Amino acid sequence: MSETTAPRPVSFASLVQQFFTEYLVTQRALSPRTIASYRDAMLLFLDFARKRLGKMPTAFNLAVAAREHKSQEPITSVFRDHIS
Repeated sequence: MSETTAPRPVSFASLVQQFFTEYLVTQRALSPRTIASYRDAMLLFLDFARKRLGKMPTAFNLAVAAREHKSQEPITSVFRDHIS
């Protein structure tokens, strides 16, 4: 009997790319300026998360994005408090 392997989880980078190319552009049909604003906010978040978590954004996965390793508070909430 052969073992079946679980499918590899989708990378965080792939999800971000999908969000920009499929959701914002295709499904929402947002203007290029709005998409640029989303891009700039994402770059700020990724830089903050990289410094806070000590990981390059290419190493992120949904578990990393969902929880901040010290407080177990979502990193998005920590980032929101940081920019407020």
